[in-house]
Amino acid sequence: MGKLTQEQKEKSLAFLEKLISFDTSVIRHGEDGQEKEAQLYMAEYLRQLGCSVDIFEPDNEKMKTYPGYNEGHSYVDRPNVVGRYKGSGGGKSLILNGHMDTMPSGDLAMWHTDPWTMTQKEGKLYGLGTDDMKGGLSALVLAMEFVLSEGFRPRGDIILESVVDEEGGGNGTLACVERGYRADGAIIAEGSNLEVFAANRGAWLVSAEITGRPIHASLRGFGENAIEKMVKVILAIRELETKWMTTKRHPLLAPPTMNIGCIEGGVAASTVAERCLLKFDVEYFPSEIDKYGVRHTVDKDEVVKEVEAHLNLMAAGDEWLREHPITFQWYQDCPPFETDVNDPLVQTLAAVVDKVTGKRVISGMTAGCDARHLTNIAKVPTVVYGPGTCHNAHVVNEYLPREQYFQAIETYMEMIREWTK
Repeated sequence: MGKLTQEQKEKSLAFLEKLISFDTSVIRHGEDGQEKEAQLYMAEYLRQLGCSVDIFEPDNEKMKTYPGYNEGHSYVDRPNVVGRYKGSGGGKSLILNGHMDTMPSGDLAMWHTDPWTMTQKEGKLYGLGTDDMKGGLSALVLAMEFVLSEGFRPRGDIILESVVDEEGGGNGTLACVERGYRADGAIIAEGSNLEVFAANRGAWLVSAEITGRPIHASLRGFGENAIEKMVKVILAIRELETKWMTTKRHPLLAPPTMNIGCIEGGVAASTVAERCLLKFDVEYFPSEIDKYGVRHTVDKDEVVKEVEAHLNLMAAGDEWLREHPITFQWYQDCPPFETDVNDPLVQTLAAVVDKVTGKRVISGMTAGCDARHLTNIAKVPTVVYGPGTCHNAHVVNEYLPREQYFQAIETYMEMIREWTK
Protein backbone atom coordinates (compact mmCIF):
# COMPACT_ATOMS: atom_id res chain seq x y z
CA MET A 1 0.00 0.00 0.00
CA GLY A 2 1.29 3.46 -0.84
CA LYS A 3 0.35 7.01 -1.61
CA LEU A 4 -0.81 8.02 -5.05
CA THR A 5 1.94 9.13 -7.37
CA GLN A 6 1.85 12.63 -8.82
CA GLU A 7 0.86 11.14 -12.17
CA GLN A 8 -2.04 9.26 -10.56
CA LYS A 9 -3.19 12.39 -8.76
CA GLU A 10 -3.19 14.37 -11.99
CA LYS A 11 -5.13 11.62 -13.76
CA SER A 12 -7.61 11.49 -10.88
CA LEU A 13 -8.27 15.21 -11.09
CA ALA A 14 -8.63 15.10 -14.88
CA PHE A 15 -11.15 12.24 -14.69
CA LEU A 16 -13.29 14.00 -12.09
CA GLU A 17 -13.09 17.22 -14.09
CA LYS A 18 -14.44 15.33 -17.11
CA LEU A 19 -17.40 13.91 -15.16
CA ILE A 20 -18.22 17.34 -13.74
CA SER A 21 -18.34 18.77 -17.26
CA PHE A 22 -21.44 16.68 -18.04
CA ASP A 23 -24.73 18.21 -16.86
CA THR A 24 -26.39 15.16 -15.30
CA SER A 25 -28.84 16.99 -13.05
CA VAL A 26 -32.21 15.39 -12.51
CA ILE A 27 -35.42 16.96 -13.79
CA ARG A 28 -38.51 17.27 -11.57
CA HIS A 29 -36.71 15.41 -8.80
CA GLY A 30 -35.86 12.43 -10.94
CA GLU A 31 -39.00 12.06 -13.01
CA ASP A 32 -36.62 12.66 -15.89
CA GLY A 33 -32.91 13.23 -16.28
CA GLN A 34 -29.98 13.76 -18.60
CA GLU A 35 -27.37 11.24 -17.59
CA LYS A 36 -26.97 9.51 -20.99
CA GLU A 37 -23.90 11.28 -22.38
CA ALA A 38 -21.92 10.86 -19.17
CA GLN A 39 -22.98 7.24 -18.82
CA LEU A 40 -21.84 6.38 -22.34
CA TYR A 41 -18.49 8.00 -21.55
CA MET A 42 -18.32 5.84 -18.41
CA ALA A 43 -19.18 2.69 -20.37
CA GLU A 44 -16.35 3.23 -22.83
CA TYR A 45 -13.90 4.00 -20.03
CA LEU A 46 -14.77 0.73 -18.26
CA ARG A 47 -14.34 -1.21 -21.51
CA GLN A 48 -10.84 0.21 -21.82
CA LEU A 49 -10.09 -1.19 -18.34
CA GLY A 50 -10.99 -4.69 -19.53
CA CYS A 51 -14.50 -4.86 -18.09
CA SER A 52 -17.47 -6.47 -19.74
CA VAL A 53 -20.06 -3.69 -19.84
CA ASP A 54 -23.82 -3.89 -19.42
CA ILE A 55 -25.77 -0.80 -20.54
CA PHE A 56 -29.49 -0.91 -19.74
CA GLU A 57 -32.40 1.40 -18.95
CA PRO A 58 -34.26 0.69 -15.69
CA ASP A 59 -37.57 -1.07 -16.37
CA ASN A 60 -40.48 0.33 -14.36
CA GLU A 61 -42.63 -2.75 -14.97
CA LYS A 62 -39.98 -5.04 -13.52
CA MET A 63 -39.18 -2.76 -10.56
CA LYS A 64 -42.69 -1.84 -9.43
CA THR A 65 -43.20 -4.93 -7.28
CA TYR A 66 -40.16 -4.18 -5.09
CA PRO A 67 -40.25 -2.19 -1.84
CA GLY A 68 -38.72 1.26 -2.15
CA TYR A 69 -39.68 1.63 -5.82
CA ASN A 70 -40.55 5.19 -6.90
CA GLU A 71 -43.19 5.39 -9.60
CA GLY A 72 -43.71 8.00 -12.31
CA HIS A 73 -40.09 8.22 -13.51
CA SER A 74 -39.00 7.88 -17.14
CA TYR A 75 -35.77 6.10 -18.08
CA VAL A 76 -35.70 6.72 -21.81
CA ASP A 77 -32.09 7.65 -22.61
CA ARG A 78 -31.14 7.25 -18.94
CA PRO A 79 -29.10 4.05 -18.87
CA ASN A 80 -27.37 2.36 -15.99
CA VAL A 81 -23.82 1.21 -16.71
CA VAL A 82 -22.35 -1.84 -14.99
CA GLY A 83 -18.78 -2.93 -15.64
CA ARG A 84 -17.62 -6.35 -14.46
CA TYR A 85 -13.93 -7.21 -14.20
CA LYS A 86 -13.88 -10.99 -14.05
CA GLY A 87 -11.75 -12.51 -11.30
CA SER A 88 -9.67 -15.63 -11.74
CA GLY A 89 -11.86 -17.54 -9.28
CA GLY A 90 -11.92 -18.42 -5.60
CA GLY A 91 -11.97 -14.89 -4.20
CA LYS A 92 -14.73 -12.73 -2.78
CA SER A 93 -16.62 -10.45 -5.16
CA LEU A 94 -17.17 -6.74 -4.56
CA ILE A 95 -19.77 -4.27 -5.83
CA LEU A 96 -18.59 -0.66 -6.12
CA ASN A 97 -21.66 1.58 -6.49
CA GLY A 98 -22.00 5.29 -7.27
CA HIS A 99 -24.60 7.50 -8.92
CA MET A 100 -24.01 9.72 -11.93
CA ASP A 101 -26.99 12.06 -11.44
CA THR A 102 -26.84 15.27 -9.43
CA MET A 103 -29.36 17.69 -8.06
CA PRO A 104 -30.03 20.82 -10.18
CA SER A 105 -27.58 23.70 -9.86
CA GLY A 106 -30.06 26.16 -8.39
CA ASP A 107 -29.54 29.89 -8.87
CA LEU A 108 -26.45 30.24 -11.06
CA ALA A 109 -25.95 33.79 -9.81
CA MET A 110 -25.13 32.36 -6.38
CA TRP A 111 -22.27 30.22 -7.70
CA HIS A 112 -18.77 31.67 -7.46
CA THR A 113 -17.64 29.40 -10.31
CA ASP A 114 -19.24 27.59 -13.24
CA PRO A 115 -20.98 24.51 -11.73
CA TRP A 116 -19.86 22.34 -14.67
CA THR A 117 -16.22 23.41 -14.64
CA MET A 118 -14.25 21.86 -11.79
CA THR A 119 -12.29 24.65 -10.10
CA GLN A 120 -9.45 24.05 -7.63
CA LYS A 121 -9.01 26.58 -4.86
CA GLU A 122 -7.36 26.33 -1.44
CA GLY A 123 -7.38 22.53 -1.42
CA LYS A 124 -11.02 22.28 -2.47
CA LEU A 125 -12.52 20.97 -5.72
CA TYR A 126 -15.55 23.11 -6.61
CA GLY A 127 -18.28 21.99 -9.01
CA LEU A 128 -21.77 20.50 -9.16
CA GLY A 129 -21.50 16.88 -8.07
CA THR A 130 -17.96 16.97 -6.69
CA ASP A 131 -19.27 16.00 -3.25
CA ASP A 132 -22.51 14.26 -4.24
CA MET A 133 -21.19 12.11 -5.69
CA LYS A 134 -19.07 12.22 -8.80
CA GLY A 135 -16.06 12.48 -6.49
CA GLY A 136 -16.91 9.14 -4.91
CA LEU A 137 -17.83 7.54 -8.24
CA SER A 138 -14.60 8.75 -9.83
CA ALA A 139 -12.60 7.42 -6.89
CA LEU A 140 -14.11 3.95 -7.35
CA VAL A 141 -13.28 3.84 -11.06
CA LEU A 142 -9.74 5.14 -10.61
CA ALA A 143 -9.01 2.78 -7.71
CA MET A 144 -9.94 -0.16 -9.92
CA GLU A 145 -7.86 1.23 -12.80
CA PHE A 146 -4.79 1.87 -10.66
CA VAL A 147 -4.70 -1.56 -8.96
CA LEU A 148 -5.11 -3.31 -12.30
CA SER A 149 -2.44 -1.17 -13.94
CA GLU A 150 -0.05 -2.13 -11.13
CA GLY A 151 -0.48 -5.79 -12.04
CA PHE A 152 -3.00 -6.88 -9.40
CA ARG A 153 -5.29 -9.64 -10.62
CA PRO A 154 -8.34 -10.26 -8.42
CA ARG A 155 -9.63 -13.74 -7.71
CA GLY A 156 -13.10 -12.34 -7.04
CA ASP A 157 -15.15 -10.27 -9.51
CA ILE A 158 -15.15 -6.48 -9.27
CA ILE A 159 -18.54 -5.06 -10.28
CA LEU A 160 -18.71 -1.31 -10.79
CA GLU A 161 -22.23 0.14 -10.92
CA SER A 162 -22.65 3.67 -12.29
CA VAL A 163 -26.35 4.28 -11.72
CA VAL A 164 -28.94 6.91 -12.60
CA ASP A 165 -31.71 8.54 -10.56
CA GLU A 166 -30.37 8.15 -7.05
CA GLU A 167 -31.50 11.69 -6.26
CA GLY A 168 -35.04 10.81 -7.35
CA GLY A 169 -35.31 7.87 -4.98
CA GLY A 170 -32.86 5.15 -5.99
CA ASN A 171 -34.50 3.31 -8.87
CA GLY A 172 -31.15 3.05 -10.66
CA THR A 173 -29.61 0.80 -8.03
CA LEU A 174 -32.93 -1.02 -7.61
CA ALA A 175 -32.75 -1.84 -11.33
CA CYS A 176 -29.28 -3.36 -10.82
CA VAL A 177 -30.67 -5.51 -8.01
CA GLU A 178 -33.64 -6.55 -10.17
CA ARG A 179 -31.22 -7.46 -12.98
CA GLY A 180 -29.52 -9.92 -10.67
CA TYR A 181 -26.26 -8.24 -9.65
CA ARG A 182 -24.97 -9.73 -6.40
CA ALA A 183 -21.62 -9.92 -4.60
CA ASP A 184 -20.04 -10.91 -1.30
CA GLY A 185 -19.90 -7.25 -0.29
CA ALA A 186 -20.73 -3.78 -1.58
CA ILE A 187 -19.48 -0.24 -1.05
CA ILE A 188 -21.64 2.82 -1.76
CA ALA A 189 -19.39 5.82 -2.37
CA GLU A 190 -21.60 8.50 -0.81
CA GLY A 191 -19.72 11.12 1.21
CA SER A 192 -19.04 9.77 4.70
CA ASN A 193 -16.19 12.08 5.68
CA LEU A 194 -14.05 8.94 5.32
CA GLU A 195 -15.94 7.17 8.10
CA VAL A 196 -17.40 3.70 7.61
CA PHE A 197 -21.19 3.91 7.71
CA ALA A 198 -22.80 0.57 8.57
CA ALA A 199 -26.38 1.86 8.92
CA ASN A 200 -28.68 4.74 8.12
CA ARG A 201 -32.05 6.04 9.17
CA GLY A 202 -35.11 5.42 7.05
CA ALA A 203 -37.42 8.20 5.93
CA TRP A 204 -41.16 8.23 5.35
CA LEU A 205 -42.64 11.22 3.51
CA VAL A 206 -46.20 11.97 4.56
CA SER A 207 -48.87 14.58 3.99
CA ALA A 208 -51.57 15.59 6.46
CA GLU A 209 -54.66 17.47 5.27
CA ILE A 210 -57.27 19.34 7.28
CA THR A 211 -60.55 20.83 6.11
CA GLY A 212 -62.05 23.84 7.85
CA ARG A 213 -65.22 25.93 7.55
CA PRO A 214 -64.66 29.08 5.45
CA ILE A 215 -66.34 32.38 6.16
CA HIS A 216 -65.59 36.08 5.80
CA ALA A 217 -62.58 37.09 7.91
CA SER A 218 -64.69 39.60 9.87
CA LEU A 219 -66.77 36.66 11.14
CA ARG A 220 -63.88 34.30 11.83
CA GLY A 221 -65.44 33.14 15.10
CA PHE A 222 -68.24 31.51 13.09
CA GLY A 223 -65.77 29.56 10.91
CA GLU A 224 -63.06 26.97 11.49
CA ASN A 225 -59.59 27.94 10.26
CA ALA A 226 -57.78 24.94 8.77
CA ILE A 227 -54.40 26.70 9.00
CA GLU A 228 -54.83 27.34 12.71
CA LYS A 229 -55.84 23.72 13.23
CA MET A 230 -52.69 22.65 11.41
CA VAL A 231 -50.63 24.60 13.94
CA LYS A 232 -51.88 22.10 16.51
CA VAL A 233 -50.66 19.27 14.28
CA ILE A 234 -47.20 20.86 14.01
CA LEU A 235 -46.96 21.26 17.77
CA ALA A 236 -48.01 17.62 18.23
CA ILE A 237 -45.31 16.54 15.75
CA ARG A 238 -42.71 18.44 17.74
CA GLU A 239 -43.99 16.83 20.95
CA LEU A 240 -43.60 13.33 19.50
CA GLU A 241 -40.18 14.16 18.08
CA THR A 242 -39.02 15.31 21.52
CA LYS A 243 -40.25 12.05 23.01
CA TRP A 244 -38.37 10.04 20.38
CA MET A 245 -35.18 12.01 20.87
CA THR A 246 -35.17 11.22 24.56
CA THR A 247 -36.32 7.57 24.44
CA LYS A 248 -35.12 5.94 21.18
CA ARG A 249 -31.53 4.74 20.88
CA HIS A 250 -29.29 3.22 18.21
CA PRO A 251 -25.54 2.65 18.71
CA LEU A 252 -24.54 4.26 15.39
CA LEU A 253 -27.25 6.80 14.62
CA ALA A 254 -28.51 10.16 15.84
CA PRO A 255 -32.05 10.12 17.30
CA PRO A 256 -34.97 10.08 14.85
CA THR A 257 -36.37 13.43 13.77
CA MET A 258 -39.32 14.88 11.86
CA ASN A 259 -39.02 17.80 9.47
CA ILE A 260 -41.80 20.20 8.46
CA GLY A 261 -41.07 20.57 4.75
CA CYS A 262 -44.07 22.23 3.11
CA ILE A 263 -47.34 23.87 4.13
CA GLU A 264 -50.03 25.37 1.95
CA GLY A 265 -53.58 26.50 2.58
CA GLY A 266 -56.17 29.25 2.35
CA VAL A 267 -57.10 31.45 -0.58
CA ALA A 268 -56.98 35.03 0.75
CA ALA A 269 -56.34 37.08 3.87
CA SER A 270 -60.00 38.04 3.91
CA THR A 271 -61.27 34.45 4.13
CA VAL A 272 -61.03 31.89 6.91
CA ALA A 273 -58.97 29.03 5.45
CA GLU A 274 -61.04 26.07 4.27
CA ARG A 275 -58.09 23.74 3.68
CA CYS A 276 -54.52 23.23 4.82
CA LEU A 277 -51.96 20.68 3.61
CA LEU A 278 -48.78 19.84 5.48
CA LYS A 279 -45.93 17.69 4.14
CA PHE A 280 -43.37 16.34 6.56
CA ASP A 281 -40.59 13.80 6.82
CA VAL A 282 -40.40 11.05 9.44
CA GLU A 283 -36.93 9.62 10.08
CA TYR A 284 -36.74 6.23 11.79
CA PHE A 285 -34.17 3.65 12.87
CA PRO A 286 -33.51 0.25 11.24
CA SER A 287 -33.39 -1.17 14.76
CA GLU A 288 -33.52 0.32 18.23
CA ILE A 289 -32.71 -0.43 21.83
CA ASP A 290 -35.83 -0.47 24.00
CA LYS A 291 -36.13 0.62 27.64
CA TYR A 292 -35.03 -2.84 28.79
CA GLY A 293 -31.82 -2.66 26.79
CA VAL A 294 -33.03 -5.14 24.19
CA ARG A 295 -32.35 -4.39 20.54
CA HIS A 296 -35.06 -5.19 18.00
CA THR A 297 -35.86 -4.48 14.36
CA VAL A 298 -38.13 -1.51 13.69
CA ASP A 299 -41.31 -2.25 11.74
CA LYS A 300 -41.94 0.71 9.46
CA ASP A 301 -45.71 0.12 9.62
CA GLU A 302 -45.52 0.52 13.38
CA VAL A 303 -43.84 3.89 12.82
CA VAL A 304 -46.85 4.94 10.74
CA LYS A 305 -49.25 3.77 13.43
CA GLU A 306 -47.36 5.61 16.17
CA VAL A 307 -47.32 8.91 14.29
CA GLU A 308 -50.98 8.75 13.31
CA ALA A 309 -52.07 7.64 16.79
CA HIS A 310 -50.23 10.55 18.43
CA LEU A 311 -51.71 13.14 16.07
CA ASN A 312 -55.19 11.62 16.26
CA LEU A 313 -55.01 11.69 20.06
CA MET A 314 -54.35 15.42 19.87
CA ALA A 315 -57.22 15.81 17.39
CA ALA A 316 -59.59 13.98 19.73
CA GLY A 317 -59.27 16.89 22.13
CA ASP A 318 -60.38 19.42 19.51
CA GLU A 319 -64.12 19.66 18.89
CA TRP A 320 -63.76 20.38 15.15
CA LEU A 321 -60.97 17.87 14.41
CA ARG A 322 -62.81 15.18 16.33
CA GLU A 323 -65.62 15.37 13.77
CA HIS A 324 -63.39 16.25 10.79
CA PRO A 325 -60.34 13.99 11.18
CA ILE A 326 -56.91 14.58 9.71
CA THR A 327 -56.34 12.81 6.39
CA PHE A 328 -52.91 11.16 6.03
CA GLN A 329 -51.10 10.02 2.90
CA TRP A 330 -47.77 8.22 3.23
CA TYR A 331 -46.41 8.74 -0.25
CA GLN A 332 -42.70 7.87 -0.33
CA ASP A 333 -40.70 5.43 1.74
CA CYS A 334 -36.91 5.32 1.81
CA PRO A 335 -36.22 2.36 4.12
CA PRO A 336 -33.11 2.22 6.31
CA PHE A 337 -30.22 -0.19 5.90
CA GLU A 338 -28.06 -1.90 8.48
CA THR A 339 -25.06 -4.20 8.27
CA ASP A 340 -23.75 -5.89 11.41
CA VAL A 341 -20.65 -4.02 12.59
CA ASN A 342 -18.95 -7.40 13.08
CA ASP A 343 -19.49 -8.38 9.45
CA PRO A 344 -16.14 -9.05 7.69
CA LEU A 345 -16.90 -6.30 5.15
CA VAL A 346 -17.25 -3.65 7.86
CA GLN A 347 -14.22 -4.80 9.81
CA THR A 348 -11.99 -5.19 6.74
CA LEU A 349 -12.84 -1.73 5.41
CA ALA A 350 -12.43 -0.13 8.84
CA ALA A 351 -8.95 -1.66 9.15
CA VAL A 352 -8.02 -0.45 5.66
CA VAL A 353 -9.28 3.06 6.40
CA ASP A 354 -7.21 3.12 9.57
CA LYS A 355 -4.07 2.25 7.60
CA VAL A 356 -4.74 4.92 4.97
CA THR A 357 -6.10 7.80 7.06
CA GLY A 358 -5.05 7.02 10.61
CA LYS A 359 -8.64 7.03 11.88
CA ARG A 360 -11.01 4.13 12.38
CA VAL A 361 -14.60 5.25 12.84
CA ILE A 362 -17.63 3.01 12.33
CA SER A 363 -20.72 5.18 12.40
CA GLY A 364 -24.10 5.75 10.74
CA MET A 365 -25.56 7.95 8.02
CA THR A 366 -28.44 10.32 8.77
CA ALA A 367 -29.66 10.57 5.16
CA GLY A 368 -31.11 7.88 2.93
CA CYS A 369 -29.06 6.15 0.24
CA ASP A 370 -29.05 3.23 -2.19
CA ALA A 371 -27.52 0.80 0.31
CA ARG A 372 -31.05 -0.22 1.35
CA HIS A 373 -31.69 -2.01 -1.95
CA LEU A 374 -28.51 -4.05 -1.65
CA THR A 375 -29.03 -5.06 1.98
CA ASN A 376 -32.81 -5.39 2.17
CA ILE A 377 -33.55 -6.97 -1.22
CA ALA A 378 -30.30 -8.43 -2.58
CA LYS A 379 -29.10 -9.45 0.92
CA VAL A 380 -25.59 -8.18 0.15
CA PRO A 381 -23.57 -6.85 3.12
CA THR A 382 -23.11 -3.17 2.34
CA VAL A 383 -21.30 -0.15 3.75
CA VAL A 384 -21.23 3.51 2.81
CA TYR A 385 -17.77 5.02 2.51
CA GLY A 386 -16.66 7.95 0.42
CA PRO A 387 -15.03 11.37 0.25
CA GLY A 388 -17.07 14.42 1.18
CA THR A 389 -19.92 15.00 3.57
CA CYS A 390 -23.68 15.50 3.49
CA HIS A 391 -23.11 19.08 4.65
CA ASN A 392 -21.68 19.91 1.20
CA ALA A 393 -24.39 18.11 -0.78
CA HIS A 394 -27.34 19.87 -2.45
CA VAL A 395 -25.79 23.31 -1.94
CA VAL A 396 -24.51 26.08 -4.20
CA ASN A 397 -20.72 26.27 -4.45
CA GLU A 398 -20.52 22.55 -3.74
CA TYR A 399 -16.99 21.34 -3.13
CA LEU A 400 -14.93 18.29 -2.21
CA PRO A 401 -11.69 18.42 -0.20
CA ARG A 402 -8.95 17.40 -2.61
CA GLU A 403 -6.98 15.39 -0.05
CA GLN A 404 -10.08 13.39 0.91
CA TYR A 405 -10.57 12.53 -2.74
CA PHE A 406 -7.04 11.13 -2.95
CA GLN A 407 -7.40 9.25 0.33
CA ALA A 408 -10.65 7.67 -0.84
CA ILE A 409 -8.90 6.37 -3.97
CA GLU A 410 -6.09 4.94 -1.84
CA THR A 411 -8.60 3.29 0.48
CA TYR A 412 -10.61 1.74 -2.35
CA MET A 413 -7.39 0.44 -3.93
CA GLU A 414 -6.34 -1.31 -0.74
CA MET A 415 -9.87 -2.61 -0.13
CA ILE A 416 -10.00 -4.14 -3.61
CA ARG A 417 -6.68 -5.87 -2.94
CA GLU A 418 -7.74 -7.15 0.49
CA TRP A 419 -11.28 -8.24 -0.41
CA THR A 420 -10.89 -9.82 -3.83
CA LYS A 421 -7.45 -11.47 -3.45
